[in-house]
Amino acid sequence: MKRRSTLLAAAPLAALLAFAGVQAWRPVPEPRVAGAASSTLVVPGPPLSPAWPAHGQAAVGVQGVGQVATSGAQTPVPIASVTKLMTALVVVRAHPLSPGQSGPEVPLTPADQALYVQELAAGDSVVAVQAGETLSELQLLEGLLIPSADNLARVLADWDAGTVPAFVARMNLEAKALGMLHTTFVDSSGLDPGSSSTASDLLRLAAAVMAQPVLAAVADMSQATLPVAGVVHNYDFVLGQAGVVGLKTGWTSSSGGCFVAAARDRIGGTEQVVTAAVLGAPGGPISAIRLAEAAAVRLLESVVPRFTLRPVPSTLPVLLSGWHLSIPLRASPVLEVVGWPGLAIEIRLRRLHLGPALPRGAAVAEIEARTAGGPVGTTWLRLRTALPPPSLWWRLTHF
Repeated sequence: MKRRSTLLAAAPLAALLAFAGVQAWRPVPEPRVAGAASSTLVVPGPPLSPAWPAHGQAAVGVQGVGQVATSGAQTPVPIASVTKLMTALVVVRAHPLSPGQSGPEVPLTPADQALYVQELAAGDSVVAVQAGETLSELQLLEGLLIPSADNLARVLADWDAGTVPAFVARMNLEAKALGMLHTTFVDSSGLDPGSSSTASDLLRLAAAVMAQPVLAAVADMSQATLPVAGVVHNYDFVLGQAGVVGLKTGWTSSSGGCFVAAARDRIGGTEQVVTAAVLGAPGGPISAIRLAEAAAVRLLESVVPRFTLRPVPSTLPVLLSGWHLSIPLRASPVLEVVGWPGLAIEIRLRRLHLGPALPRGAAVAEIEARTAGGPVGTTWLRLRTALPPPSLWWRLTHF
């Protein structure tokens, strides 16, 4: 009887110990980062008032962020020698060059010399060549982009793809890959008015060209020296104005004056590349190009001072757990995005799976910032202080 009483008295204690063991070892609710999975930051301030050209169409953007604004109907128009930006990009993608490299030597043939003579007689923009001379890939690119040699556009196309039609097919594939949905190329020089685009599309091309250090360096040269042609000069007459470091001019009777510009500017203490495209400036070969260039400079000067560097996210959530006070978070590394009044920056939060105890500095979520132009950067949300594990008392008293 005494033994039965002892067992009955011990049963509650055993149950209590079992309960305590279960509570002590059971999984606890995962800590969570406060806030929605996505939110939108709109850069405040009065609307931009870009100084748009009076004729044709134009666009301005920031490399890596996207388009700022456009003017005029963004419908495809002939782009003349601006076409050569895509020619250069396709060549360098297929035959990469690092700064300081000249690349392969390309021998010039009697057919290349005959093409030069033919296009010279037609009044086209050409660079003198002779059969038997060799030009390096870099020299060909210099001749293509600086004095805008139509004949070297053909040489590069033949060298890269064997024929101009095969090369043009590559140009159109590259345009599609860049998202240039309103662009068509039918030649490698832009002499044919069928090579057409929009100012908006050309911002994408400008950003891709500026991402190639060799092409960016060539576009910023005021002149170059070639073996037969000697010193050749750039038609970009505004190099150095408003931070302009390139890129390409163009003119035909069907296109008018065209200019795709890139400028390097300090925004919030960081160097950024701002791009602008002006198409359809009226006038003759030189006067229309100068008009397009002046319009691009005014456009850049009217918008760049309004750009700012915005921290993303602008406010930081906290880490919440049931057993500890909320823990503040910090963005590390700091993510800042170039913005302008009215720019919408989408902030996407990807939470990580978290344990019940985390050290100081542990990453608890990934932040991605996006604009209409696509992703512009990522960073991590990290703990400012450690998250301790839940205490035994908390485990015993929370269900």
